[in-house]
Amino acid sequence: MSHLLEPDTPLLHEWLLRAAAATPYAIAVEEDDRTTSFGELVESACALAATLRARGIQTGDRVAIVLPKTTEAVTAVFGCLLAGAVYVPIHPRWPADRIAAVVEDCGARLIFEEADSVVRLTGARGESPVRWDDALASPHGALPSPGRCDEDAAVILFTSGSTGRPKGVVLSHRAVAAFVRWSAAEFGIGAADRIVCPAPLGFDLSTFDLFNMALCGATCVLVPENIGWMPRFLVRYAAEKRVTAWYSVPSILSRMLRNGGMGVGVCPALHVVLFAGEVISGSDLALLTAAVPGAICANLYGPTETNVVTFYRIPGQFDGAAPPPIGRACPFAEVLVDESAGELLAGGESLMTGYWNRPDDNARAFVNRNGSLYYRTGDRVRLSSDGNLVFAGRLDRQVKRHGYRIELGEIETAISRNPAILEVGVVATQEQDKGIVITAFIGTGPAGGRLSLLEVKAHCAASLPPYMVPDRVRFVESVPRGTRGKLDYSALEKLARE
Repeated sequence: MSHLLEPDTPLLHEWLLRAAAATPYAIAVEEDDRTTSFGELVESACALAATLRARGIQTGDRVAIVLPKTTEAVTAVFGCLLAGAVYVPIHPRWPADRIAAVVEDCGARLIFEEADSVVRLTGARGESPVRWDDALASPHGALPSPGRCDEDAAVILFTSGSTGRPKGVVLSHRAVAAFVRWSAAEFGIGAADRIVCPAPLGFDLSTFDLFNMALCGATCVLVPENIGWMPRFLVRYAAEKRVTAWYSVPSILSRMLRNGGMGVGVCPALHVVLFAGEVISGSDLALLTAAVPGAICANLYGPTETNVVTFYRIPGQFDGAAPPPIGRACPFAEVLVDESAGELLAGGESLMTGYWNRPDDNARAFVNRNGSLYYRTGDRVRLSSDGNLVFAGRLDRQVKRHGYRIELGEIETAISRNPAILEVGVVATQEQDKGIVITAFIGTGPAGGRLSLLEVKAHCAASLPPYMVPDRVRFVESVPRGTRGKLDYSALEKLARE
């Protein structure tokens, strides 16, 4: 199959076609002992695209991918893009009601999902399912052009929403391409690289490994889901797979360094280690730079709405006590500091198109400065003496845990849906050995009647993803309030630390 490709196309799926045309037998995806070449990946993705078209998918339609990060999921991503569709990744471990709400919100017409250990394509409106093997058997020939441009949506990533309703962040081909192209050039990613990013598909970090694989002709090494949070197995896997480039949240690296035996020489092939999504401690960074001497280490910063917009290269052996700065703007990004609140405003090529079907949120999220749109990150920053930006906390009640954005208000909304609960306040505190700890305070009233701890956690797990379920539940007669009757979160945080 031949394809005419622009050398600098910003369309993500065309990168894969170009890589397959150049090196069809090179390994694109490696998962445990299973390998898939670029030629095989394109053949399968084109067959899926033809199946999607035959099932009525048109340019711009949304297709949900409710799968763990497997070879099938990667194939589904590129199948969607080749068909002109927008892929909507949803973690299969989310509660069923949450998955259904997201599928309905984005208007997904078809869903890739797993049932009885078999991947299948099902219709969101009750259409008969198509088994994975049958979908791959679809004849395709030369696919018709989906008529896409770089401003068209490529992916919708759903994040926590303060009202209890997840928000869909719409990222265009151009927005994803801006970050991927820059990261490949900045950190020297090439065809010989073996890239690992343990982040699920629904996490913006996953654009790094999937699309650097396509752009550079590199190998995307998938981490088995059952070892994703088992540090010793993860370190062993990285060593055995000869991983050369790594991108994850700092908490995963911390576990690998402190509990996984990741020391000097354990992962000798690593030459690029990137981290983002949460603050990394100075002590963890010192361990990291000692474990991978000579490797490029960098702190990347940016919310899902902008992907990465600033970065800071760690200068050799790091021995500082404080976390590193978030650095300076990437070449494709524009950042400003709102002097009135110290809030970082971020714009540029990687800026989201907007929130899916949320005009009110869009009105609050964007601000116009000198004719350009910027996203209000909600992060406070300050400028250091050397010109680097330093993260200084949040302006709201949003926190990051394991790289996931968590709106504490969404947890409160979920808990308060239980009619047996009179009032609730949720806070997050930072603990030395555990990182972010979420505590829910539940008011029982003077009578002191209350649900059990297990009942509260089960109630939360029914509507919230695992990373949002409170770590601790404290029962109090009444939740502290200030003079105006609002919840006193400062008092709650103090109680949580006791």
